[in-house]
Amino acid sequence: MNILERFRVPCAWRGGAKQLSVDAVIPLFAVPILSCIAAQTVLCTIITFATTPILVYYLHHNFLRFLLRTKFFLMWNVTSVVMLMLVFEITVVPLLEILPEENWVFIISVAGGIACAYQTKIKADCTSQDGSTSTQGLELGEGSGELCTTCRRRAPPKAYHCRMCQTCILRREYHCKWLDCCVGGSNLRWYMACLLFSAVAFIYGSNLTMTSVCHPFIFIGTILLPDDCSDVYHQLDIALCFVSAIYSLLAGLAVLRCLLYHSWLICIGTTANERRLATSGRSAYEQGSLKNWRHIFCCKT
Repeated sequence: MNILERFRVPCAWRGGAKQLSVDAVIPLFAVPILSCIAAQTVLCTIITFATTPILVYYLHHNFLRFLLRTKFFLMWNVTSVVMLMLVFEITVVPLLEILPEENWVFIISVAGGIACAYQTKIKADCTSQDGSTSTQGLELGEGSGELCTTCRRRAPPKAYHCRMCQTCILRREYHCKWLDCCVGGSNLRWYMACLLFSAVAFIYGSNLTMTSVCHPFIFIGTILLPDDCSDVYHQLDIALCFVSAIYSLLAGLAVLRCLLYHSWLICIGTTANERRLATSGRSAYEQGSLKNWRHIFCCKT
């Protein structure tokens, strides 16, 4: 906490020094550095992708979980998207292995994902502010609806309290660490659209990159898949493209899994929060290490 208090930018700001959050700055350096390390050799790639989740888990378990609300995962998300976009447009596109139409599909998918993620966060922030404002001036237990045992205010049916947003969220799914906001009834449609666009962008961009830096083969019709990638480590820029493609593919599969999970929840008429409460009454940190991993990397809390 002393580090957080003393980490400031001393000049070039109107009104004096500005305090910076260490947890928000770490991803700005960690993501590019880890990518460059992974691009050295095959062994470095394997070690980096194997140890990065352990590093993130260690930071979360020993440092980030003591903060009420952290920007670490949001900044990791933003840094990853910006880095992957820059690698694709600066290194992959000049190879002239992809069509302009394919590049436009990728750009539109990325832009759609960013726009929907922004709307998801804006809607969540507005809901949190409205929830905080509506409870100001009320005595404990006043209002209509069920009594929230945490904030001691009356909340509408199907509203659940979020300790990070410090308010009750209607039809709450969970607090998404990667967007740093709650997903609920007010922004679920935007969140689903964000997952859809992001899954397309990550997986499609990964395929375009791999088929550009590797030797491709025709899978079906005009669909190409990578075949031989044994020589990608001969050049650093090509190796960085290959590593970025693997990272993008893993992220796309994780987003796709989340999209399918929420689609299934919508079909059965429930929410992730209600399902979690129905299956377990314990908190995330009382469920063992394996479930701690799931709560970190599947956005749930």
